[in-house]
Amino acid sequence: MIEPVRDADPAVTVSDLSLMYPAHGGAKAFNAVDGLSFELGRGHVLALLGESGSGKSTVARFLAGHGNDAGEKHARIKVGGGDATVLGLPMRRLNRRATNRLTAHVGFLSQDAGATLTPELNVGDILLQPISERTKDFDREELGTVIAEMMDIVSLPLTKLKEYPYELSKGQRQRIAVMKSLMLSPSLLVADEPTLGVDANNRPRIVELLKWFKARTSASMILVTHDIGLLEALVHDVLVLQQGHLVGAGDINEIFRRADHGYVQRLATALRATAYDEVAEE
Repeated sequence: MIEPVRDADPAVTVSDLSLMYPAHGGAKAFNAVDGLSFELGRGHVLALLGESGSGKSTVARFLAGHGNDAGEKHARIKVGGGDATVLGLPMRRLNRRATNRLTAHVGFLSQDAGATLTPELNVGDILLQPISERTKDFDREELGTVIAEMMDIVSLPLTKLKEYPYELSKGQRQRIAVMKSLMLSPSLLVADEPTLGVDANNRPRIVELLKWFKARTSASMILVTHDIGLLEALVHDVLVLQQGHLVGAGDINEIFRRADHGYVQRLATALRATAYDEVAEE
């Protein structure tokens, strides 16, 4: 039985990968990503950029081992060609047990994570949920110390641990969701818009949390983000997708400066123009 390799290097290898959604209701199968190739070295941080519909969230969900999470079959991601390896596991041949083993080592933050926190649980139980679902044998006191440190970094008082999602603002729920994605100390974090819905004053708190986690664990990261502050603080390399195709790739300090693709140039301009456009939290 193949097990995930926490310190695999590269952490992720993608080779000519094509991802699709099955045909349904008279609609044809949809090719979301076509011929994508890249490597993510251990401890490196990669950003996926692109407009809505570019395929970046599909790539993120698939590499995090959550391609089949959707209840509807037509929303499940299928491999149309090529291959990918995550922490030493070939993604094309993962069964349910292997996927469960992989997701114990891969943290995943979906784009709507803040809005889908379990409403029946208070914040403290939500944060413990990833661990309690896998084992009942864990040190609550030790975890409590880690949670307290994270709460301080994201500027949330400990009294929030007793509150429920409906009692929190949108930005507070998002900060809790990011914390939850780190609870298993993943060696790979895949986060889709981690600062989404968080106002400009509190966005740097999430950046600091991810920097703290990176320094503490040397984790690899794949970030889908348009947050210029997050890009500048954490990211080494960038992939730019447009309609499922890779149109730009390289070191973050060089790709926008030497962009030879018109879309990449327009994206760079848009990023700078909308760097701090979130409204303040209530």
